[in-house]
Formats: sequence, structure tokens, C-alpha cells
Amino acid sequence: MKVKISDWIAQFLVEQGIRYNFTVPGGGAMHLNVSFGHQEGLTNIFMQHEQSAAIAAEGYYRVHNELPLVCCTTGPGGTNTLTGVLGAWLDSIPMLVISGQIRYATTARAAGIPVRAMGDQEYDITPMVAHMTKYAEMIIDPKTVKYHIEKALYLAKHGRPGPVWLDVPLDIQGGYIDTDEFISFDPAELKDEEPPKTTQEQIAEVIAKVKAAKRPVLNVGNGIHIADSVDLMRKVAAKLNIPVAMRVGVTPVPIPNTMVKTDAADNTWLETAREDRWLPDLIKDLMDDLI
Repeated sequence: MKVKISDWIAQFLVEQGIRYNFTVPGGGAMHLNVSFGHQEGLTNIFMQHEQSAAIAAEGYYRVHNELPLVCCTTGPGGTNTLTGVLGAWLDSIPMLVISGQIRYATTARAAGIPVRAMGDQEYDITPMVAHMTKYAEMIIDPKTVKYHIEKALYLAKHGRPGPVWLDVPLDIQGGYIDTDEFISFDPAELKDEEPPKTTQEQIAEVIAKVKAAKRPVLNVGNGIHIADSVDLMRKVAAKLNIPVAMRVGVTPVPIPNTMVKTDAADNTWLETAREDRWLPDLIKDLMDDLI
């Protein structure tokens, strides 16, 4: 079945659970703007500045633990988002950024000559954001649209979470394709890049240190919230019956899972250390050993 690519992108993102798009419309993203604006199930939050859009998306994830979409136009539309994207990168917040781009044939990349720009308001954004995202690609082949979106969404949420960025030229956005021509992404491609699993030796070492501690405290970082392991952390705290320390401002206070209490003591507010990538797995394994 032939579909307009921007319409397919909008529908596919909703099918993947994305419900909110934080956006500043622009000519370089015109097809995406229309498709996102008319897609049932996708709420568009129109911002005054792209930096605000990215920061609002970060806040949305902190509150709801749901992947947000950020859509911006080419050139300054993309560069304006960078502060918000950098914040998400440093705090392990997943978000999908889709930027519009001029027609690929008129980009400096396609021309293959050493000029800074060929088209109007052109900037090749993906090399810049590659240092603050888990995945950054310009889509230049319509058949790879599904592949890049699936890979971006997978990387955003697996391992240590973080932002991902797809740059979509106007001719790709506005093009038509038979969906049977799409190439799909297989997570097995990334099997060598998976974070290390928790070992039994690490579990034994942590349990031994907890048992030997005279005044133990669980120092809980934002990774527990990001990994959706708050309820599991509560069970660990209750089982160990020791105080829990959290950092002020990790997540907004009204959210139920921001406060962790045990029978032993009220929360002690301390500056938390950076969480390790294997911590959620470690907690699950600890529960198996403790219960």
C-alpha cells in the first residue's frame, strides 16, 4: 500500500506509544508538521522556541516516564534545541528529535563539495548532535525510514537511555512509498553493544557490604526512576529496613514514586552519586537472593 512518508511516520510513532509532540513548526519540516498536526492520538504542544520544546519534552518524560517527540525545522530550528537535548543526554532522558531538512539533492552533503551550505537555511545537524545523542542519522533513502525510526526508538530506551535524532529532508517527508518496500531493524544487530549483565560475584559483594555496614543507607539515584524500578526499589528498602537517601529535585515531588520510605527512618536528603548502568538488574538479582 502506498502512503505518504510523513503520514506513515506520524501513525507509526503513535503505534509505538508516543502521545506528545513538542514542536516549533517551520518550512523545512512542513510535511511532518501537517502529518503530526492531523494524527489522531498525537497531541501537539506548540512552543515559542525550540530550546523550550526540548526542555519541555525532558520534563514530560520525568513526570510520565513516556518517550516524547520533539519536531523542529532545519538550520537554526535544529541548533536551537541543543541545550535541551544536551540536558537530556547528561541526565539519561530518552527523547526522539525529528528535524526537517532541505531537499537532500540540494544539500552540501549530497553535492560532495567542501562548502558550508548549498541550500537555504541548510545545516548538516547530525554530525553536531552525534556527541549528545545515542543515534543521529539523516534519512536519505525512503526504504530505510522504518529501519532508522525503529533503531532510534530502541536505542533511546534500551541500555542507558538518552536522546536520539533523525534528520528528514523534505523530499523524504513528502515522498510516497509502498510500505512493503520498508526495511526493518533487528535488535540483534546491536548484541555486541549491550551493557554488561550483573554477575553473581557483584551481588555477593553488595550483600556482604550491606551486612557488614554499621549505619547503612541506600543512596538512590535517578536511574531507578528512569529504569521504571521504583516499586522494586521500595521492596528492597522494606526488606533491608534501612534508610533511603534521595537527591532533592530528582523528580517533581507530587509524583507518587519520588518518595521512598521504610519503617526504619524517614527520607534523608543527600546528594546522590551517579548510578551505574547495571544497577536495575542488580536490584532484581538482589531481590531474588533476599526474598
